[in-house]
Amino acid sequence: MNEAVWDQIFDHAKVDYPAECCGIVTSDGNGGFVVQRCENIQDKLHKKDPETHPRTARTAYRMDDMQVHKILSQTEQAGGNLVAFYHSHIDCDAYFSQEDRDAATFFGEPTYPGVIYPVVSVVDGDVQEKKVFQWVEGKKGFVEIRV
Repeated sequence: MNEAVWDQIFDHAKVDYPAECCGIVTSDGNGGFVVQRCENIQDKLHKKDPETHPRTARTAYRMDDMQVHKILSQTEQAGGNLVAFYHSHIDCDAYFSQEDRDAATFFGEPTYPGVIYPVVSVVDGDVQEKKVFQWVEGKKGFVEIRV
């Protein structure tokens, strides 16, 4: 991912603050990247059923499955591919939480092999740090990688 992609992710994170932002980075099939902002539906889920969804968008994110499906389908039809799922953390460090790990795996294996997971820390509305995580088969888990 290049600096223009990071700038778009940072902007998204700042605009959505104090809620976590979330989105998808895809390739366009021609060597370029496309940042696809997704709606964080966590507050809607929490409002509808706070017992099942106790966390709000300030401490969690959930992408709409239909929006994700549409983005991935359009990307594939255009000859591109999935590069990353990104999100922000609010007023704390950038890290890959257990909930993040659970959401990115299916029966202990990566749901999307080869995909990276950028996490951006936003404190008081300003981006503080970025980290990227990826599944490492030898470790059977997600580890921070250099970007």
